[in-house]
Amino acid sequence: MQKFIYSLVFLISFTSALSQELNEFEIKRTRRIQELLISNPSKAYSEALEVSKSKNKLFSLYGQYYVACSFYNQSEFIHSKKLLIKLLDNIEKDKQSISEKVYQDLIGICVNKLFYIHKNLGEYDLALFYLDRYKNKVPDNRLNEQYGLIKVAMGDCIHGIPLLKRELKTSPHLKLGVGEKKIMNKKLFADKYNIIGEAYQKYYIQTKKNIFLDSANYYFNVAAKMMIQDNFYPEYTKVLLCMREAKSAALAGNYAESLSLYKKGIKYPSTQDNVRTIQLFDLGMADCFHHLNEIDSAIFYCKKYVDSYQKTKVSKENLLMAYNIMTQCYSKKNDSKKAYLYAQKSLELIQSIEKIKNKSLNFLHNYDLNLIKEESKNIIASKNYFKISLFGILLLLALVVYSFYYYYKNQKEKHYRFLKIIQDLKESKVADNNLEIDKVETQSRQTIDEELIEKIATGLAKLEQKESFLDPNFKLAFVAKKLNTNTAYLSQYFNQVMQKTFSEYTQELRIHYVLQKLKDSPYFRKYTLQAIAEEVGYKDANTLVRVFKKQTGLSPNYYIEKLENTD
Repeated sequence: MQKFIYSLVFLISFTSALSQELNEFEIKRTRRIQELLISNPSKAYSEALEVSKSKNKLFSLYGQYYVACSFYNQSEFIHSKKLLIKLLDNIEKDKQSISEKVYQDLIGICVNKLFYIHKNLGEYDLALFYLDRYKNKVPDNRLNEQYGLIKVAMGDCIHGIPLLKRELKTSPHLKLGVGEKKIMNKKLFADKYNIIGEAYQKYYIQTKKNIFLDSANYYFNVAAKMMIQDNFYPEYTKVLLCMREAKSAALAGNYAESLSLYKKGIKYPSTQDNVRTIQLFDLGMADCFHHLNEIDSAIFYCKKYVDSYQKTKVSKENLLMAYNIMTQCYSKKNDSKKAYLYAQKSLELIQSIEKIKNKSLNFLHNYDLNLIKEESKNIIASKNYFKISLFGILLLLALVVYSFYYYYKNQKEKHYRFLKIIQDLKESKVADNNLEIDKVETQSRQTIDEELIEKIATGLAKLEQKESFLDPNFKLAFVAKKLNTNTAYLSQYFNQVMQKTFSEYTQELRIHYVLQKLKDSPYFRKYTLQAIAEEVGYKDANTLVRVFKKQTGLSPNYYIEKLENTD
């Protein structure tokens, strides 16, 4: 089911054109197969095969397409590709018997599927080849998404993510046609949110900025909520959400939390229905066990993944990740023979990947290619595995000690900031107004009229009492109008009397509000960062996280976690 996550992107967009050539029964039949590809793949294949033999040429072409989709969903990409290329030839032969619109739609969905076959195999140059060859047959907004995906896959997240977001905004919410269900249209958009979330995870790998993991989890939760609200395979939706949040936790270094999420997700029966889902769970758990120094468990899940990979051949980058984990694990076990074996496999796989990606970009998912290559060469070139292992253990121990010290120091500093915030919040309930203290201290520096100062101060206090600062329109001009003054005087008041800009003043009020409400209202902690941001007048979660860190030195997630633990 997971492999089908991108395939609906084109299917819904072309269904409105079917009525030009197909009768109502045939339209409903094609849409039924489309849904069965998710719910009952074997039934979908059976019906698609029957349709492919129809005397109606157009109906037969769609049947051939869905047959190819069935093999795609089983990860039989080579066979699926052969069927799609043959189908493209058949479409060209029958071009005169169908309308131009339907012809372009058929070409578009075939190219779309070929694109994802090569993308999944890591053959980005071939994926781009089909896009360029048939770009006049693919809608611009779909091209934005596919080029965006390739850019992200090759490491260019700065330009790739905006393309994905642009496609999300420009994709039309279609009117439902004959036999079409609203949930299938919603799933199309849920898939797009998940794509963006995965792109932000890759962006985090490059930058190590926590804000990108927050963004990733935000998009994942939006997608899951859309599906669960309509009761669309809610259990499997929760499985995929667990898997994606587990990866985010692992990327952040929270391997115990990540492993807990993987274990939670794998308990759902629907997890076992999809071989690719099981593969990702196995590899994710292997990575967690490796970092938690549970070597035997890491090796067990790596072997399980490698055995399963032989069936799908999907993602050589993930296979390389498994080989690299096993190389390091066997080195820790002082099993030099197996460490050598998997180091050799890593190098051979790297060479294969480099050949495939030579025309596009040498890119590896989650692992730095040069680092893995260097580790593998060191193990292979060394004749004294004991010394290498001992040196590696000492180096690793030094890194662990340093990391622990840095982590402890960082956690201690953050805990002190947290305690100070809690103390300040308690004192703020007793004190009249901290801003009044600032005013008294800085009055000697001001050059504007005393009466005007008192008028502005009184007006601001009333606006604060009404919590007007939560309004997204709470800007300098807005406040000046409310206080019956002009922006020049108001700006002068903030700069000279309060010794801060209007923006800093607004940020302080909003973050103080968030801090207090999170402390006093446990239900508020369950809100997403996006919801909290909108609550205090910001358009997006990124702005909230940036301002929150600037004001407190902590992330919102850390503050919420500490409050939960304190309670």
